[in-house]
Amino acid sequence: MATITINGEQLEAEEGRPLVEVIKEHGVAITNLCYIDGLAPFAGCRTCLVEIEGARPTSLQLSCTAIVADGMVVETETALARETRQSVMSMIMANHPDRCLTCHRRVHCAPGEICLRDDVITHRCLTCAKNYRCELQTSCELIDMGEFEEPWVGERRSYYETPPPEPDRGNPFLEFDPQMCILCTRCVRACADLRHTGAISFAGKGDTTVIAFGTGGAIHQSDCDFCGACIDVCPTATLMEKPNKWAGNADDWTSSVCNSCSVGCTLSYGVTGGRPVIVRPDRVNPVSRDQICVRGRFHYAAAGDRLTRSLVRTGDRLLPASFDDAIARAVEAIEGVTKAAGAEAVAVLGSPLATNEEAHLLVKLARDVIGTPHLDFSNGPTHRAVAGALRDAFGTDRLPASLTDVEHAATIVVVGGDIEQSHPVVSLRVKDAVVKRGAKLVLVSSRWGELVTWAKRSGAWLQPAPGHEARTVQALAEAIGDAAAALPGDLDGAAEAIAAVRDGAAGDGGFAVVFAPDAIGADVAAEQARASANLVIAARGDAGAHSLHYLPTDANVNGIAQIGVAPAPDGKSFPEIIAAAKAGEIKAIVLHDDNPLLNAAGSDDVRAAFQALEALIVIDSVRSTAVEHATVVLAELPFHGKDGTITNADHRLLRQRPATVASGDERDGASILIALANGLGDPVRFDGAAEVMTEIAGRVSGYVTYDGLNGSAGLLRTIDESAALSSHAQAVGDPPAADGEGLRVITGRSLYTSWEGASSRSEQADELQREQHVLINPRDAEAASIRTDDEVVLVNGSHEVRIRARLDDGVAPGTVYVPQYYDGGAIMALYPLEGTGAPVARVRVRALEPA
Repeated sequence: MATITINGEQLEAEEGRPLVEVIKEHGVAITNLCYIDGLAPFAGCRTCLVEIEGARPTSLQLSCTAIVADGMVVETETALARETRQSVMSMIMANHPDRCLTCHRRVHCAPGEICLRDDVITHRCLTCAKNYRCELQTSCELIDMGEFEEPWVGERRSYYETPPPEPDRGNPFLEFDPQMCILCTRCVRACADLRHTGAISFAGKGDTTVIAFGTGGAIHQSDCDFCGACIDVCPTATLMEKPNKWAGNADDWTSSVCNSCSVGCTLSYGVTGGRPVIVRPDRVNPVSRDQICVRGRFHYAAAGDRLTRSLVRTGDRLLPASFDDAIARAVEAIEGVTKAAGAEAVAVLGSPLATNEEAHLLVKLARDVIGTPHLDFSNGPTHRAVAGALRDAFGTDRLPASLTDVEHAATIVVVGGDIEQSHPVVSLRVKDAVVKRGAKLVLVSSRWGELVTWAKRSGAWLQPAPGHEARTVQALAEAIGDAAAALPGDLDGAAEAIAAVRDGAAGDGGFAVVFAPDAIGADVAAEQARASANLVIAARGDAGAHSLHYLPTDANVNGIAQIGVAPAPDGKSFPEIIAAAKAGEIKAIVLHDDNPLLNAAGSDDVRAAFQALEALIVIDSVRSTAVEHATVVLAELPFHGKDGTITNADHRLLRQRPATVASGDERDGASILIALANGLGDPVRFDGAAEVMTEIAGRVSGYVTYDGLNGSAGLLRTIDESAALSSHAQAVGDPPAADGEGLRVITGRSLYTSWEGASSRSEQADELQREQHVLINPRDAEAASIRTDDEVVLVNGSHEVRIRARLDDGVAPGTVYVPQYYDGGAIMALYPLEGTGAPVARVRVRALEPA
């Protein structure tokens, strides 16, 4: 540590750190318009000038390039430093609307609202959507622009001499207004160095230099994935969120968590008038830190058809009803079934999109109130198959491996689907490891994803046939200890992959296997889990459990499973519930926060089961396609309006706080479940989510009360760190036979489509329209006379799915890929119900004749 002096005050700081970061952490305000904490300095804006005693050749130094050294004496507010910063700022202002920013009267008239000089309105901050939340505005006030002179008086200002470039407002998420740009380069460096995307760059030379997306075209034509990292760092109104740009000046901020995937990125919602108007990353989750994705940043607003009132079926119609009347009808329907056919004629379906507290209340409703053993969620069989394989390997499915270790690993093997789409922030940490630490990446995936580029650069991409991933991973495990072992088939990159895992097993650097199963195919997922476990055991022996990172299919899979959303020993699993409902054995279902018509294979069977029920009670925040079959719909607040917790992929217990209030008669899920239990005659009394968690903490190991959670800041994990772990290799079965005619359909979660929008078949589900195509190998397309953008039909028996084609050699010959959420999960009708055999879909593809 070094002892330095800042403005006369001594403090301790880490030697070698950038001085500007230490100054800010010490609470001293300083302008730094081009600096991004944690990245190398650009040193372009020059607004962070300070005086450093004894510095040469001049005492004025850039605090972003200056490095902390013992004995350093720094002054930030000398007359020379202030006047020089103002001169530098005046040059920045030369090509920016600056009338308010450099006017000495701004303290009297408030920036942009009124003008004592009656200046032209379009030159003032009033016309800017970022007024009062602009870092450039704050910086001009901080260094007191206009203290010595008004730089623009009598000068020719280039901003007012040249026509402004046209803004790009052509997509639903991000607006780009280059006339506001001060060329600070933050967006370029955030996109390249924080996200490793490179969608933003410099274009032009000299005074024609501008920021451009891609090759200078529209944003949505570039590689931009709309993560919003550029928005977070932009100091002006150049880059802004489109949905709420005029309402983004939040009155308050709420710390919450995203439920779009099992990473559980923590968010800060800016709230105005009881609703969120802007989203920023919240650093509570040590994995996501200052990064989120398009789903977390924008999908809270892509709501689809929100429910604000409960609905009750009257004849063939669902009509609005008061909450009390809807609860009474739901109770009447459930009691009618239990009295006539017994409690086992009722099933309860939960959701990993719900909170732990809601899951606990759902378990109480099923077990204690209704008395049914039939409790599950649509992807429950897949998770239990994986969890069982992990328990057999290590003695527990609550693995101690932390996702924070991924970016520090020297060798990484990614197994399963495309985690750039399903778990984008984990994919980002994999890229961090490759770029920043030279990690070797081996990717085992049957189709192309963005990580393929990184794998080919640093290791290998192995592309087995769908369903053969486990056998490929098992061969890698065997290759570690057997010099003669080889990978099955003729896989490109086999030698590189074997060399990478052998080096990782022999080296001292971290070894990480990231396993992300698809939601469809419990048996296939279990085999992949066994093979992944065998790989870390072969590489790390008894410490293997510390290297395997399992990414569940949805946000709170770990939480609801640990709390007990699973069939009782004599209960039915999800596919068995659907089959029994279709056969008339189960006559009522309570469905909370899920839509099996979107999430589950065999949607025809699900639909038939719903139609055969005497009662379907749906608790949801949107008018989903499942709602259309409901007897009673209880309107619920969206997830960002709830109070509670989730348990993410690496078992971190993360706090969710409500960021919206009801706009109608909707309630939070906990209140609805309590009201339903009370209506059924079993008094359930909880005063809020905190009391529910207190009961959970007394019953489920690893969980704590809110008081115990408050100080953990995302570090508390629901595992027993001191538990003894076993290490048992398991046999891996043969891949499924490649029987059947036609092309095999593969599917998975995509990045851009909103779950709520897809669940309600909203036109706004995929606002970028990036997930509206079937991907087909050019070889198969040629055989069927199909060209890119042709409208085609996928035919499977009596089923047809119409979709446009895109030729893509990242899909292996003999397979086609369709995003799972396309057209409200239309592809799910092509799969058989899980449990009726391997859930494999095969189709014939033909082009449709133009109308």
